Amino acid sequence: MTKWILKCMTCGEERILDVGFNLALFGGKLFIYCRRCKANREHLILGCLDGECPASGADVID
Repeated sequence: MTKWILKCMTCGEERILDVGFNLALFGGKLFIYCRRCKANREHLILGCLDGECPASGADVID
């Protein structure tokens, strides 16, 4: 699991999202629920919390 840092484009609140897939594949932006705005808002993907982000290539399972 990778912890990603996201920033709401509307209110500016930053949050950490722990997911099991590579958010770098979304092109830098993601729509997700914002607790402060209380609505689905566009979030900017700032990077990984630990600094070791997965490669931006597609994940393939053989």
